[in-house]
Amino acid sequence: MTKALKTLIKLNKNKLDKILKDIEFQEAEKNRVTNKKLTIENEVRLEIDKYSNTEYSFMLQKYIEHSEKIIKSLNAQIERRNEIIHKLRSSLRDQYSELKKFEIALEKKLSLELEKEKRLETKKLDEFGINQYLNKK
Repeated sequence: MTKALKTLIKLNKNKLDKILKDIEFQEAEKNRVTNKKLTIENEVRLEIDKYSNTEYSFMLQKYIEHSEKIIKSLNAQIERRNEIIHKLRSSLRDQYSELKKFEIALEKKLSLELEKEKRLETKKLDEFGINQYLNKK
């Protein structure tokens, strides 16, 4: 049974590692999209400052509208990433809880085996002592 528990612990640790890697990937993607959104917002501000009262201002409105659509799309992507991260973290908590159950079961099993060995050793030593006592008589 000990070997089975160790195998289950190892499998659960592998699942935890996979979930952690998935969370890390999603966080990185979220940061990438957020940085892209911030870059676009900064570019829009610069373009507004540069062309707002010039002969090119008629094109500026279309540029702003297009940029707002892109920003809206990026916000949706960020929100989706946040939802995925939330689900992964929930899964991580569940998997960690499962891992702890197996680790506790293994600890109990090992402590019971150790206690059993101590009792057996005590019994052997008692028998040895009794035999020596009887042999002296």
